[in-house]
Amino acid sequence: MQRLKIALPDELRAQLDAASAKSGRSVAEEIRSRVEATFALETVDKSTRDFIAGIARMPAEIELETGAAWHKHAGAYVVFREAILRRLARLKPEGSIAFGKRPQQAIPGDDPEGIGLSIEENLWTDPNYTRSEWRAAMGKNLREIIKLQQQRQKKGDKS
Repeated sequence: MQRLKIALPDELRAQLDAASAKSGRSVAEEIRSRVEATFALETVDKSTRDFIAGIARMPAEIELETGAAWHKHAGAYVVFREAILRRLARLKPEGSIAFGKRPQQAIPGDDPEGIGLSIEENLWTDPNYTRSEWRAAMGKNLREIIKLQQQRQKKGDKS
C-alpha cells in the first residue's frame, strides 16, 4: 500500500472527520471507501449514474417536506416510493418488453417482473451475488438446460 499526501480545504476535512466518526472508520479508511465507491459507479452507464444521483437526492428533500426519514415513517416511505416510481416512469424506454438471447442468463423465464423480483431477492440475500460462484453455476446449468430443450424441440420438429 502506498501513502498519498494531499491538501484538503478545512471544510472538506471537517466533513471527512464527521463522516469518519459516524462510520467508526479512520479518516484514511473513510477516504478509501469513498474513492472505491466512486470507481464502482464508473462501471455503470451515465443514465444509470444520473438515476442513482437523482434517487440519492430524494431522501433529504422528503425529510424536509415531511419531517421524517423515509425509512422511519410509513408516510415518508410512500412519498419516497412514489418519487422513485415517477422517476422510473419518466425514463421508461419505448418498445417491446421481450428479451432476445440472454447470454448471461441465470434466472429462468422471460417475465420481466419475475426476473426483477428474482434479482432483488438475490441481491438482498447476497450483495455480491453478481460476482458469486452461485450465479455462475446457475447460469451455466440454465444454459445447458435451454440447449437440451432446444435440441429436443428440433428433434420433435423433424419427426
